[in-house]
Amino acid sequence: MNTENPGCLTGVARAVALVIVLPVRLLWDAFAFCVKQLWRWVLAPVGRALGWLIHHLVVIPLRFLWEWVIAPVGRALWWVIDLLVVTPLTWLWRWVLLPVLKALWWVVDLLVVTPLGWLWQYVLAPVGRAVGAVLAWAWGIAGLVSRALGRAVGWVLWNAVGRPSPGRTGWSSRRSATGCGPGCGRPSPPPRGPSAPRPGGAPRPLRRTPLTEPGEPGPARARTLGSTTERPRSGARPEISPQDAG
Repeated sequence: MNTENPGCLTGVARAVALVIVLPVRLLWDAFAFCVKQLWRWVLAPVGRALGWLIHHLVVIPLRFLWEWVIAPVGRALWWVIDLLVVTPLTWLWRWVLLPVLKALWWVVDLLVVTPLGWLWQYVLAPVGRAVGAVLAWAWGIAGLVSRALGRAVGWVLWNAVGRPSPGRTGWSSRRSATGCGPGCGRPSPPPRGPSAPRPGGAPRPLRRTPLTEPGEPGPARARTLGSTTERPRSGARPEISPQDAG
């Protein structure tokens, strides 16, 4: 078994890696050395110099200005404002405005709020409830009157327009009583059906419908099964028949 090939491949791979990585590592080391030297000999001294200048030219004067000018002037101004504005306003509120406002509120409560409350409780509220009750009662009565007027108007309209006239009613009653219409005087064709004469000349007995007064309903009739003619019921009989007349 040959074991020399893996060693050769490893050596080749290491050589290639060394050729590729070595320049990169050399460039990185050179860059790091330059940055370190730049920071050590240039940037750090320049930064320390700028810091010293800022501290001595800005911070120390501002601190001195705050400690010996701004703060004392501010305390003096606050003392003056407190002495001339805050203290007088506090005293004015505590000993003048607050008692005056309490007195005004007592007067308003005594002269306005209490009378208005009494007026609402003992006058306006009962009157409002009474007026509401009266209005509700009047509304109900108005509804009753409205319904009554509607019924009266309907009754008048029915009697004036909807109900048939007396002349038409009398004519229809006479027609139903006599069985005769507007063409009553005309000659009628020869009788057919049940009223035709029998063989031998003897006519079939006829029955007359009882006469009724105009507007009075006639006797009730009932139809027989399978027939279009009507016959009087058992309780209603004709008054005159051909047999009674003979």
